[in-house]
Amino acid sequence: MNLNNNQKYLFSFVTALLISFFVEAYLTAVTCSLNINDFFPLFSFKKLIVLFILSFILFRILYDNELRQKVLDFIYKYRYYLSVLIIAVCVIFQIHGSSINELNIFGINHNLIAGISRSIRSDEYLVNTMFAFSQYHNGFGYFSDIVRAAPTDMFIIYGQTVLDIAVIFRPFNIGYLFLNQGMGLSFFWVSRFVVLTLVSFEMGMLLTNKNKILSLSYAILVILSPLVQWWFAINGLVEQLIFGQLGVVLINFYMNTIDYRKRILSALLMIICIGGFLVVFYPSWQIPFAYVFILLAIWIFLKNRNNFSYDKKDLLIIFTSLIILGLLMLHILNNSLDTIKIIMNTAYPGGERFNGAGEWEYFFNYLASIFFPLTDVNLPINAVEHSVFIDFFPVPIIISIIVLVIQKTKDKLLLGLLALYLIFIIFYFIPLPDPIISLTLRDHMKTTRLFDVISFISLLILIRSLASLKEIKAKKLLIIASAILSVIVVYLSTLYYHNYYHLWMIIALVIIYAITFSSIFTAHSEKGKIIFLICVIFISFTAGALVNPIDHGTDVVLENDYSHEVESIVHQDPNGKWIVSELRTNYIIATGAKTISSVNVYPDLDKWHVIDPNGQYEDVYNRYAHFIVDFQNETNTTFNLVSADLIHINMNVNDLEKLNVSYISTPKDLEQFSNGNITFEKIYEKDSYKIYHLKYN
Repeated sequence: MNLNNNQKYLFSFVTALLISFFVEAYLTAVTCSLNINDFFPLFSFKKLIVLFILSFILFRILYDNELRQKVLDFIYKYRYYLSVLIIAVCVIFQIHGSSINELNIFGINHNLIAGISRSIRSDEYLVNTMFAFSQYHNGFGYFSDIVRAAPTDMFIIYGQTVLDIAVIFRPFNIGYLFLNQGMGLSFFWVSRFVVLTLVSFEMGMLLTNKNKILSLSYAILVILSPLVQWWFAINGLVEQLIFGQLGVVLINFYMNTIDYRKRILSALLMIICIGGFLVVFYPSWQIPFAYVFILLAIWIFLKNRNNFSYDKKDLLIIFTSLIILGLLMLHILNNSLDTIKIIMNTAYPGGERFNGAGEWEYFFNYLASIFFPLTDVNLPINAVEHSVFIDFFPVPIIISIIVLVIQKTKDKLLLGLLALYLIFIIFYFIPLPDPIISLTLRDHMKTTRLFDVISFISLLILIRSLASLKEIKAKKLLIIASAILSVIVVYLSTLYYHNYYHLWMIIALVIIYAITFSSIFTAHSEKGKIIFLICVIFISFTAGALVNPIDHGTDVVLENDYSHEVESIVHQDPNGKWIVSELRTNYIIATGAKTISSVNVYPDLDKWHVIDPNGQYEDVYNRYAHFIVDFQNETNTTFNLVSADLIHINMNVNDLEKLNVSYISTPKDLEQFSNGNITFEKIYEKDSYKIYHLKYN
């Protein structure tokens, strides 16, 4: 349709107005969790105006082919410079996606920029972020006695910033070393988001033979996938995707350049990629992802081997790189080997073994994930555990069969991906003999985490197939088939989510996926690819972009009277040990307080043996653990396992001296427990929270 300038402006205006109203309404619905009574008070006309302006500019560009091409060419040409600019601006204004506002316990006046914080992401804001802030009071040491109030390896488990050569394997943490907490947190969040987007796009360019539209679709489906967004800041998922994909891209770059300065740079970056991938230390994702990236690396090598020129210099580069990597890993093992041994011998997670027992409904989790950011009412299990890559199953398998069998396209990578997909499906569903699961390391892959990688392989299969797809005739039949397939997958999804779905959700899913499936089957054309990209943007926006808030600063934790009081006490008594009861147990480590009851990422058996000398409860506390601590003076101290990573300690106050506890933060009245052995002196009270100083007689 050819439009004159006036028509283009009119269409841009109308479209922008509609889209801005829709987006603001959607964001407001997310903010108030679909509570219609709160809807209009939260509806922001200021944000609406900003959205309208941005939408108008966007659609003005989209409706003008010449202008659109110029803008896209500019963005593509200067994408790396623009990325640096985005990171710099966000860091200056301390913008991040952390749910740290969940720790706004003392009512700091703080407004999020957009979205809502997620209480379910406690491993992010309560553990990872508080650990990071605690390092400011430890000189970024490799070991810290703030966490657990005992020497704790801060590098290998939760991947914190350390002032050590090993930090090169945690490049996104480096901002903490020279920036304040807010800027460091911003750099950690934004740099990983931007770099994963760039790396995924480059990976997409390899998969699609440089088709920019499909590459952008792939990048969006990775970075805004429910899995990545719900797990964004913990367990190294983002780092694994960055280092794994970047490693494949670097191999391709190395083999296609003859400039040895660039080859040396590639080799140095490859050291960081391999080392960074290894030190994530989360086998349930590392092992299956390693299978995928090794397969992709082999494909790249075979693809380029005939045109690859090399000589003795390359052998020297490779040998030197391996030596450097080996020395760095030996340095890390020298520091962390004891930690690794302790973890491998814990009841959880070290004692876990996995074999088969997968559940079929996970294949359809991508459908329901559109609504996870909106509401979790009647959700069978939490949104985090149900998050996956949106792969449009079973379409990738269907489209790959069309490409390979019907259209007779020869594609070794596609065959390799399908073979690995089948192997992982067997791993997922079928219990195998011990020798096989030990040899393949299947026993170290948590079954639900294995499916996450299965959905990633399915996404790779889809994008690779679309790059080779030729025209499929009988378009009307394709549309009908897409609609039928959409009904089938939505129906299968309702078998598990029947109590979660409302009728409007089911209707919306059928329509959305009927259109998306149709766009996939017609993606041989440029128009089909663009429609597919639009569908990807819409689905990813709802399923992924709305998961984490857009927030700024760290005042909710660091700028309140309570935190300042704890800091003051720590300054006067830096070696005092703390226990926190009924306040977020990691809260005060951000102020430098040495906290026994902070999250124990691995057990301190010597400490607990002091009050449990016979090891009666060792199976309970020999694990990664959060703690709930209560106090009493009637019975011996007991440890009770609430869940796999949560322990309730019913502490006899007379055991506090054995742990050398100096301070307790709690809302409870502890003065009633003062006796001839111990005195509880209240030294501070804020709202319902009190701080007691313990004196032993």
